[in-house]
Amino acid sequence: MSASRSSEAEYMKIRRYVLNMVTKAGEESIQLPTALELSKQFGVCRQTVGKALKQLAEDRFVIGKPGLGTFTNPKMRFHVHSQKKSLTIGIIIGDGMVIEMDEYLAKLVASCLVEAATFPAYVRTINLTSAQPELVLKELRNEFLDGLIWQNPPPRFLPMLEKLREDGCAVTVIGSLRGESLCSVDFDLWSMGYEVGKLLAGAGKQEIVFLRNDPPWSRSADGLQQAFREAGVPLNERLFLAGDEALERLTVIFELGLPMDALFNSLYSYESLSEIAAQTGYDWSRMLHICWDCVAKDFPVFRGITYSFDFAMLARRAVSLLRRQMEEKDFECRHEQVPISLTVRMEDGESLSGTFPGGNGAERF
Repeated sequence: MSASRSSEAEYMKIRRYVLNMVTKAGEESIQLPTALELSKQFGVCRQTVGKALKQLAEDRFVIGKPGLGTFTNPKMRFHVHSQKKSLTIGIIIGDGMVIEMDEYLAKLVASCLVEAATFPAYVRTINLTSAQPELVLKELRNEFLDGLIWQNPPPRFLPMLEKLREDGCAVTVIGSLRGESLCSVDFDLWSMGYEVGKLLAGAGKQEIVFLRNDPPWSRSADGLQQAFREAGVPLNERLFLAGDEALERLTVIFELGLPMDALFNSLYSYESLSEIAAQTGYDWSRMLHICWDCVAKDFPVFRGITYSFDFAMLARRAVSLLRRQMEEKDFECRHEQVPISLTVRMEDGESLSGTFPGGNGAERF
């Protein structure tokens, strides 16, 4: 990164820090750290600090008082419909450097934004500028957060999140990462895989391709395998494909023309899989498919099992865990699971098993 771009990035960090102070100060006017203190805090020269404070003063977010210092301007505090909100909740996705979101992440974030905003609280999505835990902790402290929802944080950030929690910031993790004091909520992928496994095993389906056997989707694979073990039905676990080469291995399976009973697709779009089937000449319409209902809608004719995520419920659980910490001072570590609903979709007259007939083409459970 060039020196000019680095200076600009630090300038934006200082500006964000001061704007956060304006928000948290509310109707009060509080004094900012001195230019010297800010330069030491952010590791930049006085010139960069001066540039940031000058622009903030021109934008009327801060007021300079000769001989006293620089103060926040309460008149510039953000207001929405005059509703009083004193709490601020941040939302982070993955490693904090996600630029684009797929449909799953977009729906998850949207639900969390709505639920947190109706807490009521101010809500902000946060993009990190570092991958080093100690620097991330510093960034988050500068956000002045009351609560934080973090979807699938990297495991190396666990000690840092514990420290943030000790600072008094409520933390809810969406995902399987767990700490001694961190609350978490996640979709119950294991039970979903287990229920699918019972259906497939009961129907005598044992040649099942699973995409991909990597976290977090491997939890569904674990549940699926457990159901088959309980049913005493052998399962070809060599068809559980993991890693970035999973699609390459699926291509080989299709090229060999191996008869498959079902394709459990936890990750890929219909377009990417249908392209492989077309290239290899494999008739994958003979297979049952298990996938997210948003993927199933792209199939011309779908036969199999779809699952759906209740993002609104997940968001309610996540914010509820924050509320316990922020309002009720209840710091008990809780780990909650949100159920995933399944729907069997077969053509009229077909059945997946004797327990779940096709009937009118779909059966929910």
